[in-house]
Amino acid sequence: MPRVLIVEDEPAAGRYLRSMIELHRPRFLVVGTAANGQEALDLIRRLRPDLVITDVKMPVMDGIELVAELKLHFPALPAVIVSGHQEFEYARRALDTGVVDYLLKPVNPTRLAEVLDRLAPVIAAREGAALAEALLRIVKGEGRAESSIPDEPLWLAAARVGGLPSRFRFDKALGEEARSGAGFFDLPGRDSRERVYLGQKVELSHEAFAARVLCEGAGASFRTVLVSYEARRAEQLQAAVREICLDLDRLLVAGLSQVHYGRVKPLPEVEWDRALADRIEVALREFRTDLLEESIRAMAESWRAKARPLVHAESQLRGILHFVLRKTPHAQSGVASTLELLLDEGLAGIGDFDQLADAAWALVSKAAGAEDSCFRDSDVPAFFSSIRRHVEARYSEPLNLADLSRSFRISASYLSKLFRKHAGASFGEFLAAVRIDAAKRLIRASPQLPLKEVAEQVGYSDPFYFSRVFKSIAGLPPSDFSRLGRGGEAPPGE
Repeated sequence: MPRVLIVEDEPAAGRYLRSMIELHRPRFLVVGTAANGQEALDLIRRLRPDLVITDVKMPVMDGIELVAELKLHFPALPAVIVSGHQEFEYARRALDTGVVDYLLKPVNPTRLAEVLDRLAPVIAAREGAALAEALLRIVKGEGRAESSIPDEPLWLAAARVGGLPSRFRFDKALGEEARSGAGFFDLPGRDSRERVYLGQKVELSHEAFAARVLCEGAGASFRTVLVSYEARRAEQLQAAVREICLDLDRLLVAGLSQVHYGRVKPLPEVEWDRALADRIEVALREFRTDLLEESIRAMAESWRAKARPLVHAESQLRGILHFVLRKTPHAQSGVASTLELLLDEGLAGIGDFDQLADAAWALVSKAAGAEDSCFRDSDVPAFFSSIRRHVEARYSEPLNLADLSRSFRISASYLSKLFRKHAGASFGEFLAAVRIDAAKRLIRASPQLPLKEVAEQVGYSDPFYFSRVFKSIAGLPPSDFSRLGRGGEAPPGE
Protein backbone atom coordinates (compact mmCIF):
# COMPACT_ATOMS: atom_id res chain seq x y z
CA MET A 1 0.00 0.00 0.00
CA PRO A 2 1.57 3.37 -1.05
CA ARG A 3 2.35 5.60 1.95
CA VAL A 4 1.63 9.35 1.65
CA LEU A 5 2.96 12.26 3.69
CA ILE A 6 0.94 15.52 3.55
CA VAL A 7 2.83 18.80 4.15
CA GLU A 8 0.42 21.69 4.84
CA ASP A 9 0.57 24.53 7.37
CA GLU A 10 -3.21 25.00 7.40
CA PRO A 11 -4.73 22.14 9.46
CA ALA A 12 -8.11 22.37 7.68
CA ALA A 13 -6.47 22.06 4.26
CA GLY A 14 -4.40 19.09 5.49
CA ARG A 15 -7.51 17.34 6.84
CA TYR A 16 -9.29 17.96 3.55
CA LEU A 17 -6.51 16.34 1.54
CA ARG A 18 -6.42 13.37 3.90
CA SER A 19 -10.20 12.86 3.65
CA MET A 20 -10.13 13.08 -0.16
CA ILE A 21 -7.42 10.43 -0.34
CA GLU A 22 -9.14 8.12 2.14
CA LEU A 23 -12.49 8.56 0.40
CA HIS A 24 -11.50 8.34 -3.26
CA ARG A 25 -8.29 6.30 -3.18
CA PRO A 26 -8.35 4.17 -0.01
CA ARG A 27 -5.50 1.98 -1.29
CA PHE A 28 -3.20 4.94 -0.46
CA LEU A 29 -2.34 5.27 3.23
CA VAL A 30 -1.71 8.71 4.75
CA VAL A 31 1.03 8.03 7.29
CA GLY A 32 1.40 11.56 8.66
CA THR A 33 1.13 15.33 8.20
CA ALA A 34 3.75 18.06 8.64
CA ALA A 35 3.27 21.82 9.10
CA ASN A 36 6.40 22.86 7.15
CA GLY A 37 9.28 21.54 5.10
CA GLN A 38 11.69 21.05 8.01
CA GLU A 39 9.18 18.99 9.95
CA ALA A 40 8.46 17.03 6.76
CA LEU A 41 12.14 16.09 6.35
CA ASP A 42 12.22 14.72 9.90
CA LEU A 43 9.07 12.66 9.26
CA ILE A 44 10.38 11.39 5.91
CA ARG A 45 13.49 9.98 7.59
CA ARG A 46 11.36 8.27 10.19
CA LEU A 47 8.25 7.17 8.26
CA ARG A 48 9.77 6.48 4.82
CA PRO A 49 6.71 7.54 2.75
CA ASP A 50 6.33 6.68 -0.94
CA LEU A 51 4.83 10.06 -1.92
CA VAL A 52 4.94 13.63 -0.58
CA ILE A 53 2.10 16.09 -1.26
CA THR A 54 3.22 19.56 -0.20
CA ASP A 55 1.80 23.10 -0.12
CA VAL A 56 3.97 25.88 -1.55
CA LYS A 57 3.80 28.66 1.02
CA MET A 58 4.72 27.59 4.53
CA PRO A 59 6.82 29.00 7.38
CA VAL A 60 10.35 27.80 8.28
CA MET A 61 10.82 25.92 4.98
CA ASP A 62 8.41 26.31 2.06
CA GLY A 63 7.44 23.70 -0.50
CA ILE A 64 9.97 24.73 -3.14
CA GLU A 65 12.84 24.49 -0.61
CA LEU A 66 11.49 21.15 0.56
CA VAL A 67 11.44 19.76 -2.99
CA ALA A 68 15.05 20.89 -3.48
CA GLU A 69 16.03 19.03 -0.28
CA LEU A 70 14.16 15.93 -1.45
CA LYS A 71 16.03 15.98 -4.75
CA LEU A 72 19.30 16.13 -2.82
CA HIS A 73 18.62 13.57 -0.09
CA PHE A 74 15.72 11.44 -1.43
CA PRO A 75 16.03 11.62 -5.22
CA ALA A 76 13.69 8.69 -5.88
CA LEU A 77 10.86 10.05 -3.70
CA PRO A 78 8.12 11.63 -5.85
CA ALA A 79 6.54 14.92 -4.75
CA VAL A 80 3.32 16.71 -5.76
CA ILE A 81 2.99 20.51 -5.29
CA VAL A 82 -0.29 22.10 -4.15
CA SER A 83 -0.62 25.82 -4.90
CA GLY A 84 -3.13 28.64 -5.30
CA HIS A 85 -3.68 30.41 -8.62
CA GLN A 86 -1.57 33.36 -7.56
CA GLU A 87 1.35 31.02 -6.83
CA PHE A 88 0.96 28.92 -9.97
CA GLU A 89 3.89 30.25 -12.04
CA TYR A 90 6.14 30.12 -8.98
CA ALA A 91 5.06 26.55 -8.23
CA ARG A 92 5.48 25.40 -11.81
CA ARG A 93 9.19 26.23 -11.62
CA ALA A 94 9.39 23.46 -9.05
CA LEU A 95 8.79 20.94 -11.86
CA ASP A 96 12.43 21.47 -12.80
CA THR A 97 13.54 20.44 -9.32
CA GLY A 98 11.92 17.02 -9.33
CA VAL A 99 8.20 17.62 -8.73
CA VAL A 100 6.19 15.03 -10.65
CA ASP A 101 2.87 16.96 -10.74
CA TYR A 102 0.98 19.88 -9.26
CA LEU A 103 -2.56 20.53 -7.97
CA LEU A 104 -4.38 23.86 -7.83
CA LYS A 105 -6.31 24.94 -4.75
CA PRO A 106 -9.00 24.15 -3.97
CA VAL A 107 -7.94 20.61 -4.81
CA ASN A 108 -10.39 18.89 -7.16
CA PRO A 109 -11.06 15.29 -5.96
CA THR A 110 -11.15 13.97 -9.53
CA ARG A 111 -7.85 15.65 -10.38
CA LEU A 112 -6.30 14.31 -7.15
CA ALA A 113 -7.48 10.80 -8.00
CA GLU A 114 -5.97 11.08 -11.50
CA VAL A 115 -2.59 12.11 -10.07
CA LEU A 116 -2.59 9.25 -7.56
CA ASP A 117 -3.60 6.72 -10.21
CA ARG A 118 -0.76 7.87 -12.45
CA LEU A 119 1.77 7.63 -9.62
CA ALA A 120 0.60 4.25 -8.29
CA PRO A 121 2.57 2.09 -10.80
CA VAL A 122 5.63 4.36 -10.40
CA ILE A 123 5.50 3.89 -6.65
CA ALA A 124 4.89 0.15 -7.00
CA ALA A 125 7.93 -0.18 -9.28
CA ARG A 126 10.04 1.80 -6.83
CA GLU A 127 8.83 -0.35 -3.94
CA GLY A 128 9.53 -3.52 -5.90
CA ALA A 129 13.04 -2.37 -6.85
CA ALA A 130 13.81 -1.43 -3.25
CA LEU A 131 12.49 -4.79 -2.01
CA ALA A 132 14.51 -6.64 -4.66
CA GLU A 133 17.69 -4.85 -3.59
CA ALA A 134 16.95 -5.62 0.06
CA LEU A 135 16.40 -9.30 -0.76
CA LEU A 136 19.64 -9.35 -2.76
CA ARG A 137 21.55 -7.98 0.24
CA ILE A 138 20.16 -10.80 2.36
CA VAL A 139 21.05 -13.43 -0.25
CA LYS A 140 24.62 -12.08 -0.43
CA GLY A 141 24.92 -12.02 3.34
CA GLU A 142 25.31 -8.24 3.39
CA GLY A 143 22.37 -7.54 5.65
CA ARG A 144 19.63 -9.02 7.78
CA ALA A 145 15.91 -9.14 7.08
CA GLU A 146 14.72 -5.55 7.34
CA SER A 147 11.44 -4.40 8.80
CA SER A 148 10.43 -3.16 5.34
CA ILE A 149 10.54 -6.72 3.97
CA PRO A 150 7.16 -8.44 4.35
CA ASP A 151 7.22 -11.37 6.74
CA GLU A 152 5.77 -13.75 4.18
CA PRO A 153 6.98 -16.91 2.39
CA LEU A 154 8.83 -16.66 -0.92
CA TRP A 155 9.07 -19.26 -3.67
CA LEU A 156 12.62 -19.98 -4.79
CA ALA A 157 14.24 -21.08 -8.07
CA ALA A 158 17.62 -20.85 -9.80
CA ALA A 159 18.62 -21.07 -13.45
CA ARG A 160 21.98 -21.37 -15.17
CA VAL A 161 23.05 -21.02 -18.78
CA GLY A 162 26.03 -23.19 -19.68
CA GLY A 163 28.28 -25.17 -17.37
CA LEU A 164 29.76 -24.88 -13.92
CA PRO A 165 30.60 -21.51 -12.38
CA SER A 166 34.20 -20.62 -11.73
CA ARG A 167 35.26 -20.94 -8.11
CA PHE A 168 38.25 -18.64 -8.54
CA ARG A 169 37.42 -16.14 -11.27
CA PHE A 170 35.41 -13.10 -10.22
CA ASP A 171 32.81 -12.60 -12.92
CA LYS A 172 30.73 -9.57 -12.07
CA ALA A 173 28.51 -9.44 -15.07
CA LEU A 174 26.61 -6.92 -17.06
CA GLY A 175 22.99 -7.10 -15.98
CA GLU A 176 23.82 -7.80 -12.34
CA GLU A 177 21.03 -5.61 -11.08
CA ALA A 178 18.05 -6.99 -9.19
CA ARG A 179 14.71 -6.71 -11.00
CA SER A 180 11.12 -7.02 -9.81
CA GLY A 181 7.54 -6.98 -10.97
CA ALA A 182 4.15 -8.21 -9.76
CA GLY A 183 5.49 -10.21 -6.81
CA PHE A 184 8.35 -11.73 -8.85
CA PHE A 185 12.03 -10.96 -8.15
CA ASP A 186 14.92 -11.67 -10.52
CA LEU A 187 18.29 -11.52 -8.74
CA PRO A 188 21.84 -12.07 -10.00
CA GLY A 189 23.45 -15.40 -9.12
CA ARG A 190 27.10 -16.36 -8.73
CA ASP A 191 28.14 -15.05 -12.15
CA SER A 192 26.77 -13.59 -15.38
CA ARG A 193 25.22 -16.89 -16.47
CA GLU A 194 23.11 -17.51 -13.36
CA ARG A 195 19.92 -15.95 -11.97
CA VAL A 196 18.03 -16.56 -8.73
CA TYR A 197 14.26 -16.09 -8.74
CA LEU A 198 11.94 -15.35 -5.83
CA GLY A 199 8.16 -15.11 -5.83
CA GLN A 200 5.80 -13.79 -3.16
CA LYS A 201 3.49 -16.64 -2.22
CA VAL A 202 0.62 -14.23 -1.50
CA GLU A 203 0.88 -12.89 -5.07
CA LEU A 204 1.79 -15.99 -7.11
CA SER A 205 0.77 -19.64 -7.00
CA HIS A 206 3.61 -22.11 -7.32
CA GLU A 207 2.44 -22.95 -10.85
CA ALA A 208 2.41 -19.28 -11.87
CA PHE A 209 5.83 -18.73 -10.31
CA ALA A 210 7.33 -21.76 -12.10
CA ALA A 211 5.82 -20.64 -15.42
CA ARG A 212 7.36 -17.19 -14.99
CA VAL A 213 10.77 -18.74 -14.19
CA LEU A 214 10.65 -20.86 -17.34
CA CYS A 215 9.84 -17.78 -19.44
CA GLU A 216 12.89 -15.92 -18.14
CA GLY A 217 15.91 -16.62 -20.30
CA ALA A 218 13.98 -18.98 -22.58
CA GLY A 219 15.75 -19.79 -25.82
CA ALA A 220 19.21 -20.41 -24.39
CA SER A 221 20.79 -23.45 -26.07
CA PHE A 222 21.89 -25.01 -22.77
CA ARG A 223 19.92 -23.89 -19.70
CA THR A 224 19.35 -25.73 -16.43
CA VAL A 225 16.46 -24.70 -14.17
CA LEU A 226 15.76 -25.86 -10.62
CA VAL A 227 12.47 -24.88 -8.95
CA SER A 228 12.02 -25.55 -5.23
CA TYR A 229 8.68 -26.70 -3.86
CA GLU A 230 9.37 -25.05 -0.50
CA ALA A 231 8.61 -21.41 0.28
CA ARG A 232 11.17 -19.63 2.48
CA ARG A 233 11.00 -16.51 4.62
CA ALA A 234 13.46 -13.67 4.21
CA GLU A 235 15.69 -14.68 7.12
CA GLN A 236 16.13 -18.14 5.54
CA LEU A 237 17.09 -16.89 2.09
CA GLN A 238 20.86 -16.85 2.33
CA ALA A 239 21.08 -20.51 3.34
CA ALA A 240 18.29 -21.52 0.95
CA VAL A 241 19.95 -19.87 -2.07
CA ARG A 242 23.29 -21.45 -1.23
CA GLU A 243 21.54 -24.82 -1.03
CA ILE A 244 19.65 -24.49 -4.32
CA CYS A 245 22.79 -23.35 -6.17
CA LEU A 246 24.70 -26.41 -4.97
CA ASP A 247 21.78 -28.60 -6.07
CA LEU A 248 21.81 -26.82 -9.43
CA ASP A 249 25.50 -27.69 -9.90
CA ARG A 250 24.69 -31.37 -9.38
CA LEU A 251 22.20 -31.21 -12.26
CA LEU A 252 24.45 -29.66 -14.92
CA VAL A 253 25.09 -31.97 -17.86
CA ALA A 254 27.15 -30.57 -20.75
CA GLY A 255 24.91 -29.37 -23.58
CA LEU A 256 21.70 -30.70 -22.00
CA SER A 257 18.87 -28.31 -21.05
CA GLN A 258 16.87 -29.46 -18.03
CA VAL A 259 14.02 -28.38 -15.76
CA HIS A 260 13.94 -30.01 -12.32
CA TYR A 261 11.51 -29.55 -9.41
CA GLY A 262 12.33 -30.18 -5.77
CA ARG A 263 15.50 -31.42 -4.12
CA VAL A 264 18.34 -33.03 -6.08
CA LYS A 265 19.60 -36.38 -4.83
CA PRO A 266 23.28 -36.49 -3.82
CA LEU A 267 25.46 -37.97 -6.54
CA PRO A 268 27.05 -41.37 -5.84
CA GLU A 269 30.78 -41.43 -5.30
CA VAL A 270 32.83 -41.79 -8.46
CA GLU A 271 34.16 -45.34 -8.76
CA TRP A 272 37.79 -45.86 -9.74
CA ASP A 273 38.06 -47.30 -13.27
CA ARG A 274 40.85 -49.83 -12.97
CA ALA A 275 40.90 -50.72 -16.66
CA LEU A 276 41.18 -47.07 -17.64
CA ALA A 277 43.96 -46.54 -15.13
CA ASP A 278 45.86 -49.54 -16.55
CA ARG A 279 45.65 -48.17 -20.10
CA ILE A 280 46.84 -44.76 -18.93
CA GLU A 281 49.72 -46.31 -17.01
CA VAL A 282 50.85 -48.24 -20.12
CA ALA A 283 50.64 -45.07 -22.21
CA LEU A 284 52.74 -43.16 -19.67
CA ARG A 285 55.29 -45.94 -19.33
CA GLU A 286 55.71 -46.29 -23.11
CA PHE A 287 55.43 -42.54 -23.75
CA ARG A 288 52.47 -43.15 -26.07
CA THR A 289 50.60 -39.91 -26.71
CA ASP A 290 48.11 -41.66 -28.97
CA LEU A 291 47.15 -44.27 -26.38
CA LEU A 292 46.97 -41.66 -23.64
CA GLU A 293 44.70 -39.41 -25.69
CA GLU A 294 42.57 -42.35 -26.82
CA SER A 295 42.08 -43.37 -23.15
CA ILE A 296 41.12 -39.88 -22.00
CA ARG A 297 38.72 -39.35 -24.89
CA ALA A 298 37.16 -42.76 -24.24
CA MET A 299 36.60 -41.68 -20.63
CA ALA A 300 34.95 -38.47 -21.88
CA GLU A 301 32.83 -40.47 -24.32
CA SER A 302 31.53 -42.58 -21.42
CA TRP A 303 30.41 -39.34 -19.75
CA ARG A 304 28.42 -38.49 -22.86
CA ALA A 305 26.90 -41.97 -23.16
CA LYS A 306 25.72 -41.92 -19.53
CA ALA A 307 24.85 -38.17 -19.46
CA ARG A 308 27.14 -37.69 -16.48
CA PRO A 309 26.79 -34.38 -14.61
CA LEU A 310 29.74 -32.03 -14.92
CA VAL A 311 30.59 -32.35 -11.22
CA HIS A 312 30.89 -36.12 -11.73
CA ALA A 313 33.21 -35.58 -14.71
CA GLU A 314 35.25 -33.09 -12.69
CA SER A 315 35.61 -35.55 -9.82
CA GLN A 316 36.74 -38.41 -12.06
CA LEU A 317 39.11 -36.16 -13.97
CA ARG A 318 40.61 -34.91 -10.70
CA GLY A 319 41.35 -38.51 -9.71
CA ILE A 320 42.91 -39.26 -13.11
CA LEU A 321 45.10 -36.15 -12.90
CA HIS A 322 46.41 -37.16 -9.48
CA PHE A 323 47.09 -40.64 -10.89
CA VAL A 324 48.97 -39.20 -13.89
CA LEU A 325 51.05 -36.96 -11.65
CA ARG A 326 52.09 -40.00 -9.57
CA LYS A 327 52.83 -42.32 -12.50
CA THR A 328 54.47 -40.23 -15.18
CA PRO A 329 58.24 -39.66 -14.98
CA HIS A 330 57.83 -36.30 -16.68
CA ALA A 331 55.00 -34.84 -14.59
CA GLN A 332 54.83 -31.07 -14.59
CA SER A 333 55.59 -29.87 -11.06
CA GLY A 334 53.55 -26.70 -11.51
CA VAL A 335 50.40 -28.70 -12.24
CA ALA A 336 50.25 -30.35 -8.83
CA SER A 337 50.42 -27.03 -6.99
CA THR A 338 47.72 -25.41 -9.14
CA LEU A 339 45.57 -28.44 -9.92
CA GLU A 340 42.29 -27.04 -8.58
CA LEU A 341 42.80 -23.76 -10.40
CA LEU A 342 43.57 -25.58 -13.65
CA LEU A 343 40.48 -27.76 -13.25
CA ASP A 344 38.39 -24.69 -12.61
CA GLU A 345 39.76 -22.82 -15.63
CA GLY A 346 39.42 -25.88 -17.85
CA LEU A 347 35.86 -26.85 -16.95
CA ALA A 348 34.07 -23.60 -16.02
CA GLY A 349 31.54 -22.71 -18.68
CA ILE A 350 31.86 -25.95 -20.71
CA GLY A 351 29.08 -25.97 -23.30
CA ASP A 352 29.02 -29.53 -24.69
CA PHE A 353 30.72 -32.91 -24.43
CA ASP A 354 33.14 -32.24 -27.29
CA GLN A 355 34.46 -29.22 -25.39
CA LEU A 356 34.58 -31.33 -22.24
CA ALA A 357 36.65 -34.04 -23.98
CA ASP A 358 39.05 -31.43 -25.39
CA ALA A 359 39.42 -29.81 -21.95
CA ALA A 360 40.04 -33.18 -20.26
CA TRP A 361 42.73 -34.11 -22.78
CA ALA A 362 44.38 -30.68 -22.51
CA LEU A 363 44.63 -31.04 -18.71
CA VAL A 364 45.95 -34.61 -18.77
CA SER A 365 48.40 -33.78 -21.56
CA LYS A 366 49.71 -30.87 -19.49
CA ALA A 367 49.99 -32.98 -16.34
CA ALA A 368 51.84 -35.77 -18.16
CA GLY A 369 54.17 -33.45 -20.03
CA ALA A 370 52.97 -35.05 -23.28
CA GLU A 371 54.57 -32.29 -25.30
CA ASP A 372 58.03 -33.59 -24.32
CA SER A 373 60.05 -35.07 -27.19
CA CYS A 374 60.08 -38.48 -25.52
CA PHE A 375 56.34 -38.89 -26.17
CA ARG A 376 55.43 -40.18 -29.58
CA ASP A 377 52.41 -40.92 -31.79
CA SER A 378 53.99 -43.95 -33.44
CA ASP A 379 50.93 -46.14 -33.12
CA VAL A 380 48.39 -43.62 -34.42
CA PRO A 381 48.84 -44.78 -38.05
CA ALA A 382 48.36 -48.37 -36.89
CA PHE A 383 45.26 -47.37 -34.97
CA PHE A 384 43.88 -45.54 -37.98
CA SER A 385 44.65 -48.55 -40.18
CA SER A 386 42.25 -50.59 -38.07
CA ILE A 387 39.60 -47.90 -38.58
CA ARG A 388 40.29 -47.90 -42.34
CA ARG A 389 39.94 -51.71 -42.48
CA HIS A 390 36.69 -51.48 -40.53
CA VAL A 391 35.21 -49.03 -43.06
CA GLU A 392 36.50 -50.97 -46.06
CA ALA A 393 34.92 -54.17 -44.69
CA ARG A 394 31.54 -52.58 -43.87
CA TYR A 395 31.11 -49.93 -46.56
CA SER A 396 27.76 -51.42 -47.63
CA GLU A 397 26.29 -50.78 -44.17
CA PRO A 398 24.74 -47.44 -43.12
CA LEU A 399 27.96 -46.12 -41.55
CA ASN A 400 28.20 -42.70 -39.90
CA LEU A 401 30.83 -40.87 -37.89
CA ALA A 402 28.92 -41.12 -34.59
CA ASP A 403 28.54 -44.94 -34.78
CA LEU A 404 32.15 -45.36 -35.85
CA SER A 405 33.41 -43.21 -32.96
CA ARG A 406 31.42 -45.33 -30.51
CA SER A 407 32.82 -48.54 -32.00
CA PHE A 408 36.38 -47.33 -31.46
CA ARG A 409 35.62 -45.54 -28.14
CA ILE A 410 36.85 -42.12 -29.26
CA SER A 411 35.02 -38.86 -29.79
CA ALA A 412 33.57 -37.98 -33.17
CA SER A 413 35.67 -34.80 -33.29
CA TYR A 414 38.91 -36.76 -32.66
CA LEU A 415 37.92 -39.37 -35.26
CA SER A 416 37.26 -36.63 -37.78
CA LYS A 417 40.77 -35.25 -37.13
CA LEU A 418 42.26 -38.70 -37.72
CA PHE A 419 40.59 -38.96 -41.13
CA ARG A 420 41.82 -35.52 -42.12
CA LYS A 421 45.35 -36.29 -40.96
CA HIS A 422 45.82 -39.88 -42.19
CA ALA A 423 43.41 -40.14 -45.14
CA GLY A 424 43.60 -36.55 -46.34
CA ALA A 425 39.80 -36.40 -46.51
CA SER A 426 36.77 -36.12 -44.34
CA PHE A 427 35.03 -39.29 -43.18
CA GLY A 428 32.23 -38.73 -45.69
CA GLU A 429 34.67 -38.24 -48.56
CA PHE A 430 36.66 -41.32 -47.57
CA LEU A 431 33.54 -43.51 -47.30
CA ALA A 432 32.26 -42.30 -50.68
CA ALA A 433 35.61 -43.12 -52.34
CA VAL A 434 35.60 -46.63 -50.85
CA ARG A 435 32.04 -47.24 -52.01
CA ILE A 436 32.67 -45.99 -55.56
CA ASP A 437 35.80 -48.16 -55.86
CA ALA A 438 33.67 -51.13 -54.80
CA ALA A 439 31.00 -50.15 -57.35
CA LYS A 440 33.62 -50.08 -60.14
CA ARG A 441 34.80 -53.56 -59.21
CA LEU A 442 31.22 -54.82 -59.14
CA ILE A 443 30.40 -53.31 -62.55
CA ARG A 444 33.52 -54.82 -64.10
CA ALA A 445 32.72 -58.23 -62.64
CA SER A 446 28.99 -58.11 -63.55
CA PRO A 447 28.41 -55.53 -66.31
CA GLN A 448 24.79 -56.71 -66.81
CA LEU A 449 23.88 -56.01 -63.17
CA PRO A 450 21.23 -53.24 -62.89
CA LEU A 451 22.68 -50.03 -61.49
CA LYS A 452 19.98 -49.99 -58.79
CA GLU A 453 21.39 -53.25 -57.41
CA VAL A 454 24.93 -51.96 -57.72
CA ALA A 455 23.96 -48.89 -55.67
CA GLU A 456 22.30 -51.01 -52.97
CA GLN A 457 25.24 -53.41 -52.71
CA VAL A 458 27.69 -50.57 -52.05
CA GLY A 459 25.51 -48.81 -49.47
CA TYR A 460 23.29 -46.36 -51.42
CA SER A 461 19.52 -46.75 -51.12
CA ASP A 462 18.90 -43.96 -53.65
CA PRO A 463 20.24 -44.83 -57.14
CA PHE A 464 20.00 -41.22 -58.32
CA TYR A 465 22.17 -40.02 -55.45
CA PHE A 466 24.56 -42.92 -56.16
CA SER A 467 24.87 -41.75 -59.77
CA ARG A 468 25.71 -38.19 -58.70
CA VAL A 469 28.38 -39.38 -56.26
CA PHE A 470 29.80 -41.82 -58.81
CA LYS A 471 30.12 -39.10 -61.46
CA SER A 472 31.71 -36.62 -59.03
CA ILE A 473 34.43 -39.16 -58.15
CA ALA A 474 34.89 -41.22 -61.38
CA GLY A 475 34.32 -38.36 -63.83
CA LEU A 476 31.48 -40.09 -65.70
CA PRO A 477 28.08 -41.58 -64.81
CA PRO A 478 27.91 -45.26 -63.78
CA SER A 479 25.83 -46.06 -66.90
CA ASP A 480 28.69 -44.87 -69.15
CA PHE A 481 31.19 -46.79 -67.05
CA SER A 482 29.04 -49.92 -67.40
CA ARG A 483 28.54 -49.42 -71.18
CA LEU A 484 32.25 -49.04 -71.75
CA GLY A 485 32.84 -52.16 -69.70
CA ARG A 486 30.33 -54.16 -71.80
CA GLY A 487 31.98 -52.92 -75.01
CA GLY A 488 35.28 -54.38 -73.98
CA GLU A 489 37.02 -51.02 -73.59
CA ALA A 490 38.72 -50.05 -70.39
CA PRO A 491 36.92 -47.15 -68.71
CA PRO A 492 38.84 -43.89 -68.80
CA GLY A 493 41.44 -43.62 -66.08
CA GLU A 494 41.35 -47.34 -65.36
